[in-house]
Amino acid sequence: MPQKPELHVSLSVESIPMADARRITAILLAAGLSKRLGRNKLLLPFGDETVLRKTAKAVLASAVSEVILVTGHEHEKVKQAVSGLNVRLKHNPRYAEGQSTSMIAGIEAASENAEAYLFVLGDQPLLTPEIVNGLIARYGESRPDALVAAPVFKGRRGNPALFAASLRDELLRASGDAGGRGIIKRLETESPGGIVFLELPNDDIFLDIDTEEDYELMLRKFPETS
Repeated sequence: MPQKPELHVSLSVESIPMADARRITAILLAAGLSKRLGRNKLLLPFGDETVLRKTAKAVLASAVSEVILVTGHEHEKVKQAVSGLNVRLKHNPRYAEGQSTSMIAGIEAASENAEAYLFVLGDQPLLTPEIVNGLIARYGESRPDALVAAPVFKGRRGNPALFAASLRDELLRASGDAGGRGIIKRLETESPGGIVFLELPNDDIFLDIDTEEDYELMLRKFPETS
């Protein structure tokens, strides 16, 4: 399917300076059931840490102003996995109703002066502080038009995704596992300039851990984590 680069503005990671400090609240989604895997993928070993802890440390090393970790399934184990890290825990008792409930829980726990929300999946251990800072910088330099910033590789959009706080009410109306996808679809139709992309050099952070085979593939691709 042909791409439409004229609708969006992209910038490579290498060309972006260190992000300036902004009031960005990172919301780390760690409440899921991992149904397809059959065990909690966030607690899987990744190097000398867990998948979740590695992800959380990357976000904490970035320019975000606070990190809220939303828990649900196996709350106590997830809490232990991030022990000692400067994250604020928010338990979502409705986690089984879909990812949107965890997004909402995180937004409601965020600082009132948050300028934007960065939604990070708990199973992104290959995420780096540089990518997070790149998204923040990309968003900042494109204000006031930019409402959403997301990473992209060869036309494929992924997570983490940053949403302006002006979209708060719309985000709070999300349901099921739709998350912010409905907002992105709306903007693509009504205001394509409201979405800015950070072009990535590879698709490493898009790798999913949904099956044992996925996990084994990631460990083989990155043997230093085995």
